[in-house]
Amino acid sequence: MLLYGYRDYSFDGFMQIRRKIINECKGNPQLQKAVAIAIYMKFKLGRSSMMRDYTINKLHNATNISASTIKKYLPILVKSGLVRFDGNNNQHLIVCNISSHTKDRNICIDKFVFDSFKSVYYSLRSFLALIIQSHKDFIKRTIQIATNPQKGQDYLAARKLVKRLVKQGVLNGMYERYKEFGLGFKRIAKETGNCVRTAQRIMKFAIDNNWVRKHKNAIQILAKNVCYRDIDGFTFSTRNNIYKICANTYELNASVAIDISAGNIRW
Repeated sequence: MLLYGYRDYSFDGFMQIRRKIINECKGNPQLQKAVAIAIYMKFKLGRSSMMRDYTINKLHNATNISASTIKKYLPILVKSGLVRFDGNNNQHLIVCNISSHTKDRNICIDKFVFDSFKSVYYSLRSFLALIIQSHKDFIKRTIQIATNPQKGQDYLAARKLVKRLVKQGVLNGMYERYKEFGLGFKRIAKETGNCVRTAQRIMKFAIDNNWVRKHKNAIQILAKNVCYRDIDGFTFSTRNNIYKICANTYELNASVAIDISAGNIRW
């Protein structure tokens, strides 16, 4: 299907969304919901991505999204360029092309759960959190390549990127070692624009769908007769042990990592 002069990649066996749209969703729950609505509408309307003689109730019946939600978010969808109206009286609703004609500028969302609008919404927010981990993994690989004595195109590209990261303040020096501090729920909440409790649900959704594997990080030290006292620098204590709970670390499923990191990551 051709739309706006570009090929629509969304129904050629996989679905993609422009990386720019995903970046704009960071910290913007309202836009996240609008984008999730557009993705689900596109999925339900099929290859044409069009609803002729559109009405709120007709769209509600097709997608099972509540009429009040559709009415509330339709202006946002139009303003964001996610949908448009066509026809003599603007009676036809069209979900615009959400993917770029340049494949490397897209993120594959084939693994989204399309059982309902809610599952698509959770899928989108989960991917926003997984992108944070993808960036961490990308920096780790870049540092490893840049500090490897073997020369080559990958080495030169990694060195160039590390220099840029140092200039931007992401790294302190050219030979700084990668340090893993985990990915806390507070950071996920901040990046996605949600509360900590929602961040926990988002990561549980990702884990349940085997998109990521969680590794808990805790330090246990034997301290006889500490007897549940509060110890500075530690999270809690028991009768004979003190514990420090650190942020969880996450390991992306290989296929999901490819879906997210396809194309160039621009800093």
